[in-house]
Amino acid sequence: MELIKRHLKRDYERELTISQQGIINHYSCIDHCLPYAFGICIETHTSRCENCAKFYNFFKNISTQIDSTKLELLHHLKQKLIFYMAHQTRKYYLNAQVHANLLQLDNEGAVLIVDYKMRILPKTARETKQEYFGKRGWTLHTILMYTKQQGQINLNVSAYDHWSSDIKQDAWFTASSLHTVFNTLPNKPKWITIISDNGPHYHNSELMIILSYWKEWYDIHVKKWIFLEAGEAKTAIDSHHAQV
Repeated sequence: MELIKRHLKRDYERELTISQQGIINHYSCIDHCLPYAFGICIETHTSRCENCAKFYNFFKNISTQIDSTKLELLHHLKQKLIFYMAHQTRKYYLNAQVHANLLQLDNEGAVLIVDYKMRILPKTARETKQEYFGKRGWTLHTILMYTKQQGQINLNVSAYDHWSSDIKQDAWFTASSLHTVFNTLPNKPKWITIISDNGPHYHNSELMIILSYWKEWYDIHVKKWIFLEAGEAKTAIDSHHAQV
């Protein structure tokens, strides 16, 4: 049990393979084949690695030792762990996509990671649930801008925090935050890639319409906007919010 737990928490992610460009390829082990996990693989899978086999054999052996009335519960617990593996797979894949886009940076572009921090309360954390829930707090929106200078390997990172006593998180607040950043940059990038979650404050038609004017307003070409699943990919912006 301890070996299986360690494999699920640590070793499983290390066994997944994604290229530096964020491309996934077929793998003979069905549990490590990311195209199969995403439902796009048409190749044949002929093996299962030893560590992954231990997971399935563990539940198979238990099913022969317990009462038949407990089989449904055992299946339910197994499915929960499989869902956890799916979460680990998505998180690893999405983090790889962030890294792949950073590798594409040149001295003319920028990668922006944007995110809202959930309600921030100007009170102590030592409160009862009754005192905590129902308070409005305030909104924090952060933009991390990654740029690269010619001839240098290390990336430059700038953080822009915008906050408001209004807890509303919508396209207008998002567009206003980005507008402020573009207007304060001494040297604007020629192109940008934006990475965010798929919340309604980003994934909406109003913001996409505003994006279509950025070339005219700021002379900035939006190369692409990448929407990640909420809660899956952990980036440096989470660490920045933790410090705030």
